[in-house]
Amino acid sequence: MKITSDQKELVELFLKQEILIGTLYKFFANRYPEYRDFWTEMALEEHQHASWIKRLTERDPTDKFIFSQGELRSNDLASSVKSIEGLISEFKKNKEFTITQAVSLALHLEKALWEKKVFQCFEGDSDEVRKILDSLNVEQGIHVRKIEKFALSFIQKKTLKENDPS
Repeated sequence: MKITSDQKELVELFLKQEILIGTLYKFFANRYPEYRDFWTEMALEEHQHASWIKRLTERDPTDKFIFSQGELRSNDLASSVKSIEGLISEFKKNKEFTITQAVSLALHLEKALWEKKVFQCFEGDSDEVRKILDSLNVEQGIHVRKIEKFALSFIQKKTLKENDPS
């Protein structure tokens, strides 16, 4: 089954969204050098996801590849992409973001993707396509957990400061 032009547009928007999230994480790495390793790793992983999505679109034409968009619509993804572009623009203008705000934003972005089960919208019949899809699904869950763990350290630090009697 061929993907329709609407579905192709969604796949391209997913690809763009992954690249933009990776770019945002690179900005976080530069803005918060004490957490550079974490954000650089997250950015690299986002770009890896984008390369996997791109490979899906460049697959062998004999492989069956289906995109089941469900409730997802291109205007929803386009809005998300535009929002991320706006955040990147604000970072370029040196808008103040605390590290806590950056972590909260990253967690929101990753959870939104996870809750929409974006990468579960794809189906394929070849081993390569299934492997890529499985990897994307697993990696998305890992990203949410990594950022949740990272965010928890900030919540704990804030609680300790609030409870410090000195």
